[in-house]
Amino acid sequence: MGALLDPSSGPLTAGERLVVYLTLGASPIVTEEFAPLVGGVGVAQGQLRLVPVIVALTVGGWLATALLYALGRWRGRWVRRRFPRAGTAIKPWLRAVRRRPWRAALAVRFAIGARLLLPLACGVAHVRADVYLLGSLASSALWSAVFAVLGWWFGAAALAALDRVREYDQYVGGVVVAALVVAAVVLRRRRKRREAAA
Repeated sequence: MGALLDPSSGPLTAGERLVVYLTLGASPIVTEEFAPLVGGVGVAQGQLRLVPVIVALTVGGWLATALLYALGRWRGRWVRRRFPRAGTAIKPWLRAVRRRPWRAALAVRFAIGARLLLPLACGVAHVRADVYLLGSLASSALWSAVFAVLGWWFGAAALAALDRVREYDQYVGGVVVAALVVAAVVLRRRRKRREAAA
């Protein structure tokens, strides 16, 4: 994926694009919003196409949440018996999921901080599989489209800014180095003053 960040490396081959799409599809459950943003930047560079990026992210994110749902459905009782504290932590989620299964399934990709817990809770609560799978598929598709398009828009702007900054990169590098040196000197003096005062 280095070629995505380095446009001077030339266009990606079909095989390289396939590897990038597969990598993007495998990563949303781990990297969250970073994966579609990187895919969008690849679209802005002309290395990738928007629809395959969205499809890869949708399928990968949906499969990951479906596996978490299946795990919750299969081993939920065992986890609650084995780890009673986990059972008390998940009870409020279970109540909310049982009251509104469609909303829970639709919120799976957008539930920041609960993207792993919510699919498990849906499984433990025995939300009907068709409700969960359809709702989480819709959620994954919308989430993937929104963040890939944002990556595309902001990627185009960021690439334009980088092209502009490249004219002055030696100056920017010098300023960054100077700022680091000044910060190191200031922190060292503060530490010496604290040591002297103690």
